Amino acid sequence: KILLIDEALEQLKQADPEKAQIVVLKFFGGLTNQEVAQSLGVTERTVERQWAFAKAWMFRYIQTEL
Repeated sequence: KILLIDEALEQLKQADPEKAQIVVLKFFGGLTNQEVAQSLGVTERTVERQWAFAKAWMFRYIQTEL
């Protein structure tokens, strides 16, 4: 399953690099929405929206690969 997460993240990087960066910072880096927002120079609300989209996108990708 770890390989599927990595594969999904790689596909997301191709489709939307900014959303993939949010996944990396939050999921692997353990940063808060506020920390991610500051790091990327966007609002916290933007991070919340993009994180929700990225989680759903990756979940759908993994489901189709199982």
